[in-house]
Amino acid sequence: MSLDTRNAGSRVAFLAIAAGGLLGFAYTLSPLTVLCLPVIGLLALRVGRDLGQRERQWFFALVIVAIVLRLSAIAGLFLWADDAQPYATFFGDEQLFKNRSMWMRNIGMGMPISPADIIYAVDDVGESSYLYVLAILQALVGAAPYGVHVLNTTFYAAAVLVLYRLVRPAFGGVASLAGLGLLLFLPSLFVWSISALKEPLYTLVAVGELWCALYVIRGKTWGRRVAAAAGLVVGALALDSVRRGGLSVAVLGAAGGLVLGVAVAGPRLLLAMAVTTPVIAALALSTPAVQERLLHLGRMSANYHIGHVVSLGYSYRLIEPRYYREIGGAVRMPPREVAAYAVKSVASYVVQPLPWKAESRAMLAYLPEQMLWLIVVALVPIGILAGLRRDPLLASLLAAHAGAVMMMVALTSGNIGTLIRHRGLALPYLAWLAGLGVCEFVRVMTAAPSPFSRSRSSHGHR
Repeated sequence: MSLDTRNAGSRVAFLAIAAGGLLGFAYTLSPLTVLCLPVIGLLALRVGRDLGQRERQWFFALVIVAIVLRLSAIAGLFLWADDAQPYATFFGDEQLFKNRSMWMRNIGMGMPISPADIIYAVDDVGESSYLYVLAILQALVGAAPYGVHVLNTTFYAAAVLVLYRLVRPAFGGVASLAGLGLLLFLPSLFVWSISALKEPLYTLVAVGELWCALYVIRGKTWGRRVAAAAGLVVGALALDSVRRGGLSVAVLGAAGGLVLGVAVAGPRLLLAMAVTTPVIAALALSTPAVQERLLHLGRMSANYHIGHVVSLGYSYRLIEPRYYREIGGAVRMPPREVAAYAVKSVASYVVQPLPWKAESRAMLAYLPEQMLWLIVVALVPIGILAGLRRDPLLASLLAAHAGAVMMMVALTSGNIGTLIRHRGLALPYLAWLAGLGVCEFVRVMTAAPSPFSRSRSSHGHR
């Protein structure tokens, strides 16, 4: 064996040992970081491999910058943490998830904890399967109060990348990159995507449920369609376990999207649906049982709204002042006021916070994003119409799921901070429609030929 060969072998061995040592050191510092980052990298490579060269460059630039910024923020949280506290958080609500998951982990591993911690660990308030995910992972890799932030970054990044893969063949590169950029860099989404809150996991599960709903129709074989239907059921139940109300979102979003998507694809079926839907709705609303059920739901939603209004933080009011002074008074709200509350709540979902009512520097700092949110809302109808021409099923599912989330949040909100955070649950659906709306708006303004006049293709990149 020559000297050069021996030297080359020695260098390779040295590099392998050094890499292994660095990897072991990094794993000791943060096991979840070492486990999660390769997942993002591999998924990004899988999603971007079929893109054209220029689009691939934009795609990877957006993803890499987004992940680096998130990791930098998490590192900053660790480096500037208060030594007097066991760990730092971005928001006060994160303390609940970090503490409870650790208490649940300790109980499961037989470690002694105080009776008070046991009570808080099993409290019904804030119960979510997300807590069990954190507890199990920390039982496997050890306490990870900062690794949890990297885990949630991975959940959110995976959800966005899978959505990009789903919409790209139908909506095109420019619209998809616009949606990707919005989801990766919108400040409010950026912040809660690196938090220890349950929204990133909810978003990932919601994307899986949407994918299954799409392939209930689009599956190439009956076996795949049945598997997608089973996945849809599991996804809906999992969504509800992460956040209460997730089952309703999944059912309304999947059922409404599938019915509308199939109807739009067939003109005769669409005409029949347009004729029969108002008749069926009128008959249902004239039924006393349906009226009572809707009235009950409206009153309960108003009670949730009151709870948000009287909580800490900035709020907005939608009903008569007397209801805020009387605990449970909304259960006697007359039907006319319930209907008025429903209309006001949907409008407030869109326009709050009002710029002229900004009461803090933080609220003033948020106003540019609020303007961007209003632009997104204005572009979505254009995107829906364009999407229905391009891929009726996908556009219908995105719109129906977004509508279900918006109604669930609108009817129960009252705290502006909570509204902004929960409004982000609809953006993973709306962002792609808004991106398509931008493209369609620019096309119309420049009188460019419509890409929808060409043959449809919903299964491959252009």
